[in-house]
Amino acid sequence: MPEGVDPLAQRFNSAVSVVESCWQQVGLRPLRLDARQLASYGGRFPEIGWRFDCDFSDRRRRLDVLVTAAFPFAPARIALVDRPSFLTWPHVESDGALCLVPDHATFPIDDPYAGIAELLEMTFDLIEALIRGERNGDFRSEFLTYWHHAGRGQARTILSLLEPAPPSRTVSIWEGARRTIIADNDGTLRDWLRNFAPAIPAAELRFNSGLLVWMDVVPLPSEYPSSAKDVHDIAARAGVAAHLDELAREMRQRLIVMLGASTENGPALATTVVNRPKLVRGSDPLIAGFRPSRVPENVLHARLFGGNAADRTSVARVDPTWVHGRDRDPRIPTLRKATVAVLGCGSVGGPVSMTLARAGVGKLILVDKQTFTGANVGRHPLGVGSIGAAKAIELAKRIRSDLPHVEVECHNSLVQDLLLRADCPLGGVDLIVSALGDWPSESLLDEWQAVQTRRFPIVYGWTEPHAAAGHAIVVSGRDRLRDGLDANGSPHLVATRWAHETRWYEPACGAAFDAYGPVELGFITSMVAQTALDALLGEAASATHRIWLARRAFVEAVGGAWSDELRAIAPQALDGATMVERRWSRAAKDLAA
Repeated sequence: MPEGVDPLAQRFNSAVSVVESCWQQVGLRPLRLDARQLASYGGRFPEIGWRFDCDFSDRRRRLDVLVTAAFPFAPARIALVDRPSFLTWPHVESDGALCLVPDHATFPIDDPYAGIAELLEMTFDLIEALIRGERNGDFRSEFLTYWHHAGRGQARTILSLLEPAPPSRTVSIWEGARRTIIADNDGTLRDWLRNFAPAIPAAELRFNSGLLVWMDVVPLPSEYPSSAKDVHDIAARAGVAAHLDELAREMRQRLIVMLGASTENGPALATTVVNRPKLVRGSDPLIAGFRPSRVPENVLHARLFGGNAADRTSVARVDPTWVHGRDRDPRIPTLRKATVAVLGCGSVGGPVSMTLARAGVGKLILVDKQTFTGANVGRHPLGVGSIGAAKAIELAKRIRSDLPHVEVECHNSLVQDLLLRADCPLGGVDLIVSALGDWPSESLLDEWQAVQTRRFPIVYGWTEPHAAAGHAIVVSGRDRLRDGLDANGSPHLVATRWAHETRWYEPACGAAFDAYGPVELGFITSMVAQTALDALLGEAASATHRIWLARRAFVEAVGGAWSDELRAIAPQALDGATMVERRWSRAAKDLAA
């Protein structure tokens, strides 16, 4: 009996009894697996297993049905005992377990026998198809999985910044103690590393050359390179053997060769490594009998690209089109070319900056003069390690480290100082997000935008007390921020009213704050970030005003109520937990527009 909470153990035993009873009713008597047999599937932690002898079109084969202690909530697994050698058939793992359904597949937990019966039916269909040789194409469509299973040699973490597309070409490689990074050129590689690990000394930013071989056809496991000769043959078929020979003349410890191919599910990348032959009693077999610079090319080729084993290693793609959207988001090319300035890196601007970077914006300009304090930690992407440091600088470090392909420029400066400069760095951006919540600064920004000859949108975002509501406004063209504000910078439309003072004060001069946490704030920062993306992509017109409303129960629990203006323009939204969209306007009579 599996250990754990008694009701769950009882549910397991009940499900097992149901399954065995149903088998008996149809005349089946599978054998229970003993401890030794279960141990052969140790990594899958089976609690109970049964073995069937089954007739297939080619021969009689044994099938094992395995269930863990989480059954029936976790589905059973089927394993093929009598099987060909590993990687002869697709969907058969090294221990015989069959990959019948994707990880997200579900089965009825109240009818455990039905789930196992369905899996067994799928098993028979799969094995008969494999016997007929009908599923070899799955090796190609799921290439990365089988290449990973076929891994050999020294384990290494390889990150690829390459554009996964033809043609075959020479690439740049940096090898660190823990990671190998591969990019299309030295410049891309250097910029990425400086963002990811700025502490690396310049002297250690030394790059080698490697080769990307783009194959016309995805190889089957029987065609995976096992020797250095196999690697050279693949390069020859792709027409780039000469490039590989040129790299060999450098006589490094290893040559890294990337393999690329197009599958029906998108491009795939893998790595193979040709290692320099090991020293034999202090003698280098690669140059034995010759001076290092005088080894004949045919001799060097024969010794390096002979029968010595080649490593096979998986690759993790970290190029922008994969990181942002898994090659499936058509917005990424536009976002990658965009520059967005975020003014104010606090509890709104900080999360918005991180979201825009993760969404795929290619360059961010962060502006904030304040330092990060302990009070910021609970609702900001930065943590205690950044306390006492400049917000903009620390946030830039965080984004560069998490997403090294994103360019980040930061200004530990007042926004006013930048706007008053003749060479204002904000003039060339595609979008500004203002999360300042400061009328003097935002009124100057509004005036600055009005006199710019080059037009681009500004998104203003702020919260109301307790984060009970939040606002995002798009301003461009002839529209102005001041269109919806009074002379003191207060909005004509607020969503909430409060019978008590909503600001609190620290025991310090002027240290006022609003009491809200990251959960309430998260809805608002997501709305501001989404509005910024929409404005950047031309999907939100000028004067778009979006208002996030928290749940009415929450608003009332913290002592607030919906304003009369909100009740007038959005009577359908008064339960809250929703967004209202309207036109940003000044006159009270226009509030219902």
